[in-house]
Amino acid sequence: MPPVTRLQSQRQQAEDSSSESETEPDFDIDDDGCMTSPSDLKYSLDQLDEETRENVIRAIEVPSQFVLRGCQAGDQRCLFLVTEPVEYTVRTGTEQSGYGVPSCTCGESPCRHILWLFDQITSQVLGVQRGPYILSQYGYPTELGNPYDAIADFHLDMLADSLHCDVVGQSPDPNPRRVRETREILASLNEVPIDEYRPDLFDNPRKGKKVIKRGDLEQTIFRMLLCNDEFFQYFLSSMRADELNKNRFRSLQHRADAALAGLGQYAADPSLQGVARPKNVEWCARHLSTITHQIHAVIHNTHRPLENWELHAAARTAVHVLEQVVNHDRDVGPAELPKEERNLYYRLIGNEDQNFAIDVLSSIPPQILGPWIDDLAAIQEKTSEQGAPSSYTTRLSSLISHLRSRWTAAGSKRTGQGDVRHVGNLDSGNPVQTQNVRN
Repeated sequence: MPPVTRLQSQRQQAEDSSSESETEPDFDIDDDGCMTSPSDLKYSLDQLDEETRENVIRAIEVPSQFVLRGCQAGDQRCLFLVTEPVEYTVRTGTEQSGYGVPSCTCGESPCRHILWLFDQITSQVLGVQRGPYILSQYGYPTELGNPYDAIADFHLDMLADSLHCDVVGQSPDPNPRRVRETREILASLNEVPIDEYRPDLFDNPRKGKKVIKRGDLEQTIFRMLLCNDEFFQYFLSSMRADELNKNRFRSLQHRADAALAGLGQYAADPSLQGVARPKNVEWCARHLSTITHQIHAVIHNTHRPLENWELHAAARTAVHVLEQVVNHDRDVGPAELPKEERNLYYRLIGNEDQNFAIDVLSSIPPQILGPWIDDLAAIQEKTSEQGAPSSYTTRLSSLISHLRSRWTAAGSKRTGQGDVRHVGNLDSGNPVQTQNVRN
């Protein structure tokens, strides 16, 4: 279970104290100098010397999160296993900040917390590669460069969503990513399609003033998953690898949508054009290129053959990203910028042939990619109309022709115009055929 940061802990405490939530009571010192315990017992501190009294007061300053895991009898003794979460803060920054080298409050360098954290960050920013990363003496791969710059270029909110955590200090409303993942978890466990699961909870999601909702266990679990990071991470780590919320390609599709949404906000609000590291065309294009490269790397560099449901998810994400780029043939941002800095389609496809997404699609077996033939044909037609480089449209046309011959030869059943999608079964995560489905 990943450690929670001190700021997250403080924020949760503030939310708990202000929302009348049913949290367990903690130690407290009343006006008479007596200590009230979680069991609602009072203790006089009058017999303690000054040093001991200060030690006791200091010990109860941090709210306790103890769990009694068990007990054991021994030779003239008994043993109790008492645990509590231990939080550590890892800092990284620019050279000028004093944190150019990541540091951890545990005092070790490099420590297991830094190693674990930057492994998580690297998996999102860089993804898998054929050879090993080179670990620096500071506990992160040299390929990451300066960790702070890598995170800042990626954007912290995008990284937080990819790592299933929140950015401290944002809106008190439930994080849309956490709400979506919570719905995916509960819908999967209940074997109900995601969009049909408990609309009363998810059409207008709220954490609720109290975690416990009597008479409604699902809503109680829903609130616990939204409010408690440890509980959410425990659920997430316990889910099967083929569940939708654990599907790495689906996660990449969500990241692509988030990058496009960031570009949309940049286009709609001129004040965002002057900020440091704006979510502009260059930034969005870098994310989308990285996503396609990561899909390609997973297909070719994973140490085991991908299962069909994984390849279906890879195909769906690659086609989705390509389709979105083709649909973004419009200028955004200051007019004085070069066109490749104003037009997402022009930067990734229209200006020069960068083989964008086609290398990914060509890596997917025809029997997997076949259901998307008509989508790819529509994309090919649109790129031709938009003046894409002839080499790009020729390669895309060749791929479509190859798919048509192999898909037809395989005798695959298709409905209507071929609008059949292989998607992860919302019950079990196994591939099933569903018409007109887009996840």
